Amino acid sequence: MKRLITLGLLLATLSSCEPQLTADRIVKKSIAYHQLDKLYTTPIDFQFRDYLYHINRTADPYIYSRQITFIDSITYQPIVQIDSLFNSSNLRRYQNNLRLDLPQEAASKFANSINSVAYFQQLPLPLTDPAAQLELLPNTRIEGTDHYTLKVTFEAENGGSDPEDTYRYYFNAKTFALSYLSYDFHVNGGGVRFRKAFENPQPPFIFLHYDNYKAPKDTPLDSLPQLFERGVLELVSRIEGRVLSS
Repeated sequence: MKRLITLGLLLATLSSCEPQLTADRIVKKSIAYHQLDKLYTTPIDFQFRDYLYHINRTADPYIYSRQITFIDSITYQPIVQIDSLFNSSNLRRYQNNLRLDLPQEAASKFANSINSVAYFQQLPLPLTDPAAQLELLPNTRIEGTDHYTLKVTFEAENGGSDPEDTYRYYFNAKTFALSYLSYDFHVNGGGVRFRKAFENPQPPFIFLHYDNYKAPKDTPLDSLPQLFERGVLELVSRIEGRVLSS
């Protein structure tokens, strides 16, 4: 009996020494599951819709770039246009290696577009950015599986152009895979979206594709998992970034 008591006390002591499961720790475990910490040493190229994208976190400053080739309507010669974004803020546009000056409003618009694509391609890694504010909510059960649930907001300073947007991220409680997310946004009239993630392994990474669902404006984010399971959300797109090299 004494041995059993001693063993019980030992197990309780070891359990109490385990790191507390915080929002930061959940994100770090998810990054490890998806192997996205390797983005700091391995640049990637991927295609999304008509554009080629490049993410290089090995550089200082880090670089996101977007490339498209089109035909000049006068000369009928190909033009390669590359928008390079440094540290998510400084945009430079080149056409056939010649730098072009852009009005500030246009530069901000293109920078936000590139940042958005790069953000979702790298999830959950961007949740470690200093501007991201994480809050651990009660677990959510979706499609029969328990998920750790994080509320994420962004500070106005260094939080991008839309710091008022609010997110929910749902991580598989066993594997820490990022399985679902939802968010509201306020640009272009605003809206609410729910995404179901599908794993897209590209060794050593596990990137994600998404089914993108639309909910009526002002729908509470925490109600979206139940609405999704009831089949009342509108599927509006499939979001896929085809990785070309890593």
